[in-house]
Amino acid sequence: MRSPETDSEHSETDSVGSSTDSQSSGLGAVRHQRRSAQRTDVFSLKAMAPRPNAGPGGWLCLLLPLALTVRLLRHATPACKDQARMQCLLTVAAGGMALETLCFFIYAFVKTGILVKCLVSLLPGVATSLSFYLLVDTSLTFAIIVGFVMTSAYQQIYIYTLRGFQRSFTYGEASVFVQGLVLFALSAIHRLGGFFCGGSWPTEEFDTLNMIMVNALFCLLVFCVALVLFPTLRKPCRFYLWTVMLLLAVTCMPVTRPLPLLALVQFLLRDQERLAILVFYMLLVVLTCLTVAWQIGSSAKANTRVRKIFHLLIVMVYIPGLIFECALLYLATGVALAAFVVLELLRLLKIPPFADRLAVAFSTFKDEKDAGELALTPFCLLIGCSMPIWMTPCPCSGDNTLALLSGILAVGVGDTAASVVGSKLGRNKWGRSSRSLEGTIAFVVSILMAVWLLEISGLVAMSQAKWFATIFAALNSALVEAFTDQVDNLVLPLIFYTIVGLA
Repeated sequence: MRSPETDSEHSETDSVGSSTDSQSSGLGAVRHQRRSAQRTDVFSLKAMAPRPNAGPGGWLCLLLPLALTVRLLRHATPACKDQARMQCLLTVAAGGMALETLCFFIYAFVKTGILVKCLVSLLPGVATSLSFYLLVDTSLTFAIIVGFVMTSAYQQIYIYTLRGFQRSFTYGEASVFVQGLVLFALSAIHRLGGFFCGGSWPTEEFDTLNMIMVNALFCLLVFCVALVLFPTLRKPCRFYLWTVMLLLAVTCMPVTRPLPLLALVQFLLRDQERLAILVFYMLLVVLTCLTVAWQIGSSAKANTRVRKIFHLLIVMVYIPGLIFECALLYLATGVALAAFVVLELLRLLKIPPFADRLAVAFSTFKDEKDAGELALTPFCLLIGCSMPIWMTPCPCSGDNTLALLSGILAVGVGDTAASVVGSKLGRNKWGRSSRSLEGTIAFVVSILMAVWLLEISGLVAMSQAKWFATIFAALNSALVEAFTDQVDNLVLPLIFYTIVGLA
């Protein structure tokens, strides 16, 4: 771990770095900083520029490790026992990255001697390597190489994320995003590497869809990295050419039998109920596009209540999907994430002819948390609602529907109710917070009512322990929503998922 320069003798260099960064955007800024890696201000805190009007949020770095640990401690269903080792590896990796983040804070903000700095620099790699060796039962060579390489890579990506997307993340939000990115890369390399090195073809329906989605998102990740490393790819013609090649790789790469495109068509046409839900999803997509077009046409900036329409739409997507067609929903979340990333690339790179309209839409719907150039809020809404599904091995096995609904209950139901009731009836504020007591009560009551309706409808099986965990999760999530200045779309689902996962 390298030290962020904080001495006054570098202040002039830091100022120059910050000025240059502010003129760069997104991927271009990341590329600029890669070329400047040898400069002394690469790790300067002054050049990182986290999201303004928000605290550091360092505690967020612990959320993913805690959620994965709770998931690991639960007894896996028989169908998922073969994934236990990989889940253990990912949990240890998440813990190592959280420790790396905490050590980074110590290294950056606490004045210590050189010996302490050296110990802090080595601690994450050593602890992660030992955890791999002792807990995951890997070879010592594998543990040392992966432990140190992963923690070092995480720190580099974390720093360049804060520098490349200035004012978009707090320190804690960036940690959650980068942890998720690294964990996905590890799992995708493990899955695809095992397959291409002699693994068997996926035979189960969900395994086939999972392989298609992992391959597609990994190819998209490689494409994004290529855009960072090779600026010539950002020219419109080359961008569209490589996008077409990406689409061909996703649909025609032999990772399933038959090829992914044919496998998807067969999957969608196999069941009439699945087709009905797919048509319903398409109607919701059309409704979303009409809502966006109407708001842009009104030439008025969207207020909080208008933005909550998207929360209600996503509830209408996830609840029937999780209960009736979990595999289809799982696939849809991957497609939606890929679409979000491509649209954001078009906007950030100013690729015609879509960039101008996307920029108008972003400026119309952005809120106070979208202070940087990255459209953080819609990404967090999708990721927050989908993360319980992505983190759960074999999510469609019917093991714990309540945990899978964590994102929808916390964000789609509770946060929406708190916003509507708080803006209309909120009179009693929580100290210095802008949130009201009435909104917090609405948060808790709406979640409990939603779970009760799902139970009496026979859609979710509840026990006394699950009810206790749900009440405790709702109360804690409501209090966090009332006081946090972090992006609640990202924070609340992880908190809710961790607590109800204990039941």
